[in-house]
Amino acid sequence: MQTPTTQAGTPENGIEAWIERIGRQAVPVLPETIAVLRRHCARDNAPISELVAEVEKDPGLVVHLLRVTNAMAAGPLRSDVTSVQQALMMLGTEKVSELPACLPVLDDHPETAARDRLHKTFARAYHAARQATDWASLRRDMTPDEVFAATQLHFLGEMFLSLHAPEKLDEVDRLRREQHVSSEEAQYLVLGFTLDQLTARLARLWNLPRLVLEALHPENARFPRAYGIMLAVQLARGAAIDWYGEKTREIEARAAEWLDMEAAELIGRIHRLAVNVARDSKIYRARPAAARLPLIHVEPEAREEETDTVQEDIPEVCLMPRFRILQNLLATLQRPELLREHAYNVISLVLKGMHDGIGLNRVVFACHDAEENRLVAAKIIGADNDPDFGRFIVPLDEPHLLTRLMAKTQAVVINDATRARFWPLVPEAFRELVQVNSFAAMSVVIAGQPVGLFYADRHSNACTIDERSYQYFKRVCLRAGEVLAKLPRLDFSER
Repeated sequence: MQTPTTQAGTPENGIEAWIERIGRQAVPVLPETIAVLRRHCARDNAPISELVAEVEKDPGLVVHLLRVTNAMAAGPLRSDVTSVQQALMMLGTEKVSELPACLPVLDDHPETAARDRLHKTFARAYHAARQATDWASLRRDMTPDEVFAATQLHFLGEMFLSLHAPEKLDEVDRLRREQHVSSEEAQYLVLGFTLDQLTARLARLWNLPRLVLEALHPENARFPRAYGIMLAVQLARGAAIDWYGEKTREIEARAAEWLDMEAAELIGRIHRLAVNVARDSKIYRARPAAARLPLIHVEPEAREEETDTVQEDIPEVCLMPRFRILQNLLATLQRPELLREHAYNVISLVLKGMHDGIGLNRVVFACHDAEENRLVAAKIIGADNDPDFGRFIVPLDEPHLLTRLMAKTQAVVINDATRARFWPLVPEAFRELVQVNSFAAMSVVIAGQPVGLFYADRHSNACTIDERSYQYFKRVCLRAGEVLAKLPRLDFSER
């Protein structure tokens, strides 16, 4: 067992500081898009529909349009503006004609490293959006253009970090490459938060479409549209490094199973679309993912070759406990005002405290679905890049370890000392879901009724749950259960 040894980013450089810094800023747009807008506006009665395909190639402009139009639509009767076409129609010809004069242009940014990094992010966002939209069409989604926009906006946090702190993303890549840390944990260690968490904060701040937020929370992987976006994002990131690496092939296999297609058929379709994406989007000065496919020649308009050589991997470092955060969490759970909070917010607070304070890589609260007799994830932290883990569902029809836990409030830890006793009671489907042989779990039962289950692990067999961490975990779970028991309503859906 490895002892927790790795400290996360400091709070003063954390997410609040970044929200304060970038919350009012815009993502720059590409100069080629400005030229397209000017040509369009110079034509009399040019239909906006002709502009949509060109605008969709520029994630910076997509961000701007969805941000501005959803701010315009804000109010008690607001309806999300969910696609580029909707946004352009809402703005109208006059306001669209004003865009070239008011938008920041990427080429005007003084830092070459930032420009290059943002081009790479744009390329991946566009590729992911095209793949997600194609899958949505295969599923006969009624509004695939909403999926397209939500997928591009999934990269919003990465866009801002590319622009303002490319060296931080370089450090994330170094951790992944040299210490084999998973992507979201590397982000947490360097930044103190993940890129998805930053995107989610900005999405709420800017009233971006609900589908954007839905696809940012791993527990929503059970919903088809969100799951498709998650898979497409991971495919684009994996393919930008290695089409034939284990991570990319795993994502393709998941997508094929989800779409009920033969893997070979879907992979061929994915590869062909990647080539079309590369040909349609030469405005990015970055090597397209299709250029990494053998026997396919795509001319990239790149300033320099990308040097990414990292793949997602299982972390080989363990997070250190941060006792101040843990103490603050325990104190907060004693405050009377917490009893006025929504149950989902209480759970979110608890899981973040477990992750940051105890140093647990993946934490889950799964609520009890009495109708289906199963546990279903209501909130997950630490699994941003694993859509399958996001589909955290545990049937309780057959007797097994977790079924026994739900009989009353009780806890269990599986580690080197207890594995021989408890591991045979863990169902095979659950072992395949978590992919580790050490975890802690504790049930929440209130007035004799099962409410849910807290689950935590360190996302690696090299980092087991030690006794001290298990005791902290139980202490937090007990206090959280006491708070939940006093809430007037146990609704674990996000507001």
